[in-house]
Amino acid sequence: MDKQRLDYLLEKYLDGSITDAEKQELGDLYKDANFKDAVYPDDRESVSERMLSRLKNEIQQEKPSGSFFKSWRIGVAAAAVIAVFGIYIINRPVAPKMMAKQLPGEQAILPGTNVAVLTLGNGKSILLNGGNIGKLAVQGGTTITKNAAGQISYQAAVIDQNNNETVFNTITTPMGGQFRVTLPDGSNVWLNAASSLTYPSRFKGNERHVELHGEAYFEIFKDKNSPFTVTAEDANIKVLGTHFNVMAYKNEPSINTTLLEGSVSLSSKNAHALLVPGQQGAVDNKAPNITLQEVNVEDAVAWKNGYFSFRKQNLPAAMNKIARWYNVEVEYSGNVNNKFLGGTVSRSENIQELLNYLELTGIAKFKIDGRRIKVICK
Repeated sequence: MDKQRLDYLLEKYLDGSITDAEKQELGDLYKDANFKDAVYPDDRESVSERMLSRLKNEIQQEKPSGSFFKSWRIGVAAAAVIAVFGIYIINRPVAPKMMAKQLPGEQAILPGTNVAVLTLGNGKSILLNGGNIGKLAVQGGTTITKNAAGQISYQAAVIDQNNNETVFNTITTPMGGQFRVTLPDGSNVWLNAASSLTYPSRFKGNERHVELHGEAYFEIFKDKNSPFTVTAEDANIKVLGTHFNVMAYKNEPSINTTLLEGSVSLSSKNAHALLVPGQQGAVDNKAPNITLQEVNVEDAVAWKNGYFSFRKQNLPAAMNKIARWYNVEVEYSGNVNNKFLGGTVSRSENIQELLNYLELTGIAKFKIDGRRIKVICK
């Protein structure tokens, strides 16, 4: 097998630039692969399970085409690509002792769950988890409820026109938490870990405004007479009705707004841009300029759909995602900035399994020490 050509095709697969013809070639290389001399860093069964999990994630990302034959062909191509990548990493000489290990007697680090804290306008805090269902509170003529699916919503009663007081609520997710809220106007917002959203218990006037810290995915109820605006650190976003994701963590180099549907007006202190579907606008945290680029929007909302996407991401960016979801700290040694990942992994994995998967790529070694992940690179 031509390993140099395989390396080239795998790099194109990881950065998303591979063509259909090259995918077919990658599949042909898979057929020619020889298993008998493979060096397995783990038992075959567990490696196969991880490859199968990744295959499922890849196929789920494909959009329906309306053509059974086309969908079938895409599935086969994806299967071949994942299988080849699996063989590629299996053949790499990674010794078993290099795999991420949990120290004896330590509690397993589990993935995050649906949990948040709702802070009402009067300062009262309500823990949102699987235990409280039904009416949570009544404020300003608005009833706040939580359903069995773990979603809170607002139902306005008879509005007192003489009451002009605006009552603000804040929903906050911790490290290792996520939550969904239906806003008073019917818009839906999914909050990622370590995030907060502040909004009024009912929108009044000709504008609907919220403030975000962290990351959230928005599906906005369309109202041409009342635009929806989001302030996220140094970025301001204005929409009428659309689907978009905003990533505005302070420990990230930029504030990224990714548009899936509709249109978005994005502005910062120094610039303004209009996004179209498939574009991402990045506001630099140090010098608030806006950079536009075409992206795979599925990568931006992967967290909402239950998986990590590491496409074209360096190791620190990937570990930031992992740290927020598993509520851990990360410590680095060696040169990490030139290490790039690819592919997808389920967010429901035990962190040890996730790190084992990453270690199979050969870019780093990982050690779990309490709630600290030590990343060791050459």
